[in-house]
Amino acid sequence: SLGDHGKIAELVHIWLGLIFMVVFPIYSWDHIRSHRQRLKIISRISISGGIQLMTGTGLIVTGIILLLYSADALPLPAEVHELLTYVLVGTLILHSRVTR
Repeated sequence: SLGDHGKIAELVHIWLGLIFMVVFPIYSWDHIRSHRQRLKIISRISISGGIQLMTGTGLIVTGIILLLYSADALPLPAEVHELLTYVLVGTLILHSRVTR
């Protein structure tokens, strides 16, 4: 039934979020440390990377809030979480296409 698929999608989303909470900070820290010389110069790639860092942090914070209190109880964090997801995808695409 459609309800079962919804529950499965919800569980997959939660597990992906938990993995993201572990991988994102580790990868971000390593990436920042390895490119710190280039980050001293403001460029499109450093700006898109900075937006990714802020967006990823926002996704973790809103994800934890939604995990604890559910999207039904708090619709604003759910909307912010969805918006941040689109922003992160957009900046990842931009970041990968900008010439270094």
